[in-house]
Amino acid sequence: MTQQFLFEVKDLAVKYPNGELALYNVNFRIESPTFMAIVGPNGSGKSTLLKTALGLIKPVRGQVKVLGYDSVRENKKIRKLVRYVPQRDRIGLSVPLKVKDIVLMSRLLKKPPPRFASAKDKEMARDALKRVNMADLWDRPFPELSGGQRQRVLVARALAGDGPILMLDEPLAGTDHESQDMIVEALGEYRNEHEVNIVMVTHDLNPIHTLVQDVLLLKNTVVGVGTPCDMMNTELLEKVYGPTARVIEYAGHRYCVTHDSGVDRHY
Repeated sequence: MTQQFLFEVKDLAVKYPNGELALYNVNFRIESPTFMAIVGPNGSGKSTLLKTALGLIKPVRGQVKVLGYDSVRENKKIRKLVRYVPQRDRIGLSVPLKVKDIVLMSRLLKKPPPRFASAKDKEMARDALKRVNMADLWDRPFPELSGGQRQRVLVARALAGDGPILMLDEPLAGTDHESQDMIVEALGEYRNEHEVNIVMVTHDLNPIHTLVQDVLLLKNTVVGVGTPCDMMNTELLEKVYGPTARVIEYAGHRYCVTHDSGVDRHY
């Protein structure tokens, strides 16, 4: 059986619009399928890496391949494979869309005009909302929701779509504990039921530590890549978070205490 890689990244360098290097000398490979976390502090290039993989940003050097497709030459093919939840969604809160409209977007946008929701589309959308405990809000105006509820709807939108890759950029940031738990549980159940790749950018591994298979530690370049337990290494974490990072072992668990993320627990 031919080995397939979710990511193949070689000698990657990407610049911010001001000319500053966002990423440099980035090299790694991740096998598919997987649940992957990209971890690092603010400004470490995590979101930039996702956008480069999607072809939204062109590298100044090197190459990113997603399931074998080149991010520059074949970005349209990549985008058809990916269900993307950006860090700051561009859905304006002044637009009077309902929850059902947001979730159905993931299915309707891939259809040719005129776009009408089929019975299957609505079934998939309702199932996705049920996964994040939002099914009762089907007809609720999206702007009326809390920040955590809106984030759950956006995750449901990704779950309702098609494609072998889910990319989520800080989906837990700024959400309450209930919403975090709902999102993490939904992703875990969905991953168990479907052979998909999930890529999550996060500051904090703690909420997803039991789900993740591969961790990329990033600080504008690759600091480490491996299993969550492998990455709970004081020397590696100090390179990412500074000298205050500590690893604590207690009762068979490893804890990473950082200024950025609090406590991360791993088995």
